[in-house]
Amino acid sequence: YYMSGAMCGIAGIVWRGLPAWDPARRIDAMTNAVIHRGPDASGRWVCGPVALGHRRLSIIDLSDAGRQPMENADGSLVITFNGEIYNYLELRDELKQLGARFHTDSDTEVILEAFRHWGPACVKRLNGMWAFAIWQPRTQELFLSRDRIGIKPLYILQTDRALAFASEVKSILAAFDEERRPNEAVIRHFLAGGAFLDGPESFFERIVAFPAAHCAMVRADDLELQPQRFWNLAPRQYGGSDPIGALSHLLDSSVELHMRSDVPVGTCLSGGLDSSTVVATMAKMRRSPVHTFSGLYPDAECDEHQWVDAVNRHCGTIAVPIRPEPHGDLLDDMTTIGWHQDCPSAGPGLYTQFHVMRRARRDVKVILDGLGGDELFAGYLPYFSPYLRDLNARGVRGRLATAALSVPIVRHWGRAQPGAVARALLPEAAVALSRRALGRRVAPPPSELFDGDFLHRTAAREIHRATPRVFAEHLTDTLYWDVVARRLPELLHYEDRNSMAYGIEARVPLLDHRIVELAFALDSDWKIHGSWTKWVLRKAAEPRLPRAVTWRRSKMGYPTPFGRWLRQPAERGPIEELLFSATARSRSVMAMPVVRRVWDAHQAGADHSWLLWRLISLEIWFRQFIDAWRPSPATREG
Repeated sequence: YYMSGAMCGIAGIVWRGLPAWDPARRIDAMTNAVIHRGPDASGRWVCGPVALGHRRLSIIDLSDAGRQPMENADGSLVITFNGEIYNYLELRDELKQLGARFHTDSDTEVILEAFRHWGPACVKRLNGMWAFAIWQPRTQELFLSRDRIGIKPLYILQTDRALAFASEVKSILAAFDEERRPNEAVIRHFLAGGAFLDGPESFFERIVAFPAAHCAMVRADDLELQPQRFWNLAPRQYGGSDPIGALSHLLDSSVELHMRSDVPVGTCLSGGLDSSTVVATMAKMRRSPVHTFSGLYPDAECDEHQWVDAVNRHCGTIAVPIRPEPHGDLLDDMTTIGWHQDCPSAGPGLYTQFHVMRRARRDVKVILDGLGGDELFAGYLPYFSPYLRDLNARGVRGRLATAALSVPIVRHWGRAQPGAVARALLPEAAVALSRRALGRRVAPPPSELFDGDFLHRTAAREIHRATPRVFAEHLTDTLYWDVVARRLPELLHYEDRNSMAYGIEARVPLLDHRIVELAFALDSDWKIHGSWTKWVLRKAAEPRLPRAVTWRRSKMGYPTPFGRWLRQPAERGPIEELLFSATARSRSVMAMPVVRRVWDAHQAGADHSWLLWRLISLEIWFRQFIDAWRPSPATREG
């Protein structure tokens, strides 16, 4: 039988009745579309009303015994699995005490035995990132599960007679070509402000994301899908006396678990607190130097080299700087990025990340990253606004503290990030008024950006997201929605696709569910302290890092000089031709005179780089997935 244990791409179909198509051929089409996710091996399992497929990137148990789909010894369970279970060794020992026998060293087999012993509740014992499907031939049921935070992707297509699932949307499209239909409501929602992945919908009409922290049992005879939540971030109070010590202990534990691998492990280093803390924690646990990979630019607004250099010196790393600079190939790179993302993207930061992964794969197959620290511990300046609302609600003392805190916020942050400080301190109406006063330097409102026909045909389907209050504190509630809907799902999507484009597994130790639970159990004062963001994380990182990095004020976050590139003739020409082509105009999505005004204003010196990135990536997406099927995979030699 086939077996596995790795970061991979998964796919599957369950159907009712006799299919009008060849299941084996269709499942092969699904897995072939994501060879990049698993270049080391492939497998399929077809029996009865189910077909399961797998592409393998070998990380744990590199032998052939680690292939998938994996069947257990008595044939009662078959799994296809994408992800890593970091506590699989501990679970393996526990299951052995219960009588389980193992034939591989893979974490995949641990999941199978955990499901056999504990049923669907086994997912509550897993520490890791995952999306998997377990087929039960005897009961003709399919069990689906996705990890607590949604680190690993899983998409679903339901038709009258079939349910298909896959790691990437393109897998489903490769087997169900008729589903290449744009979801115009999502396009409108995305272009208006860059938001996407904040709900179940995808950019395709009938394909949806399986929700994070959910499981579902699907019967082959009715194909009904009703996901059930197995974990949530309910309000709870931290009961200990030393949050800094607790976080420090969890950082060590999480990073140690995330370093488990049978292949080389490195890390991304941006020079910010989060990635620097991960690097320093890895360095103190390893005898050999840590490989760090950093995207660096000479532009003043993007330059992080002094902090990157400080961390590399302090930790004794093997530092690999990456300085991506397009030379007439920016549009080509955006096309490749678009193919791997399966959808348009919100901003140019993922260009840097894409090139970091391209270089890193020469040296490592696993990358640790600091993603999540900002959303857990309030790392962005706009988080001051809900915090000040909480402070102001504490009576006279709170109102006095609010007024007093405004002064150091302006002093410490105002020069570097005046816009963010304004949003943090001023009422929304005042911020809107100041934006209008800036005239052409501000992007047009959505009502002007869209073609009238497009607005009319999407009016009845306009997406409005509800964010009901979950936590009493405004700050904690804001962080909650950023973690589960508004920010983190998008960032996880980018990282998964950019890393897997080059056969790299990206791991995010700050999103260990134990750290997430601690963060949401702490009062806001542990996150924002005076004019400092991420207070508790800074205190936990203080013994590990140079003081200049721990107490750094500036914040960039994968900065990319995309605005400058758009004004360079070698990049400007091809992109302008794409944006204003007859093909783009014929879509009746954008108000092209407004797009022209935005483009010309940017060329004249205004910065509309984020909006232009969205517009360019949308047109690329239409051409790749809707107009035709035009794969543009990253090469293995890049």
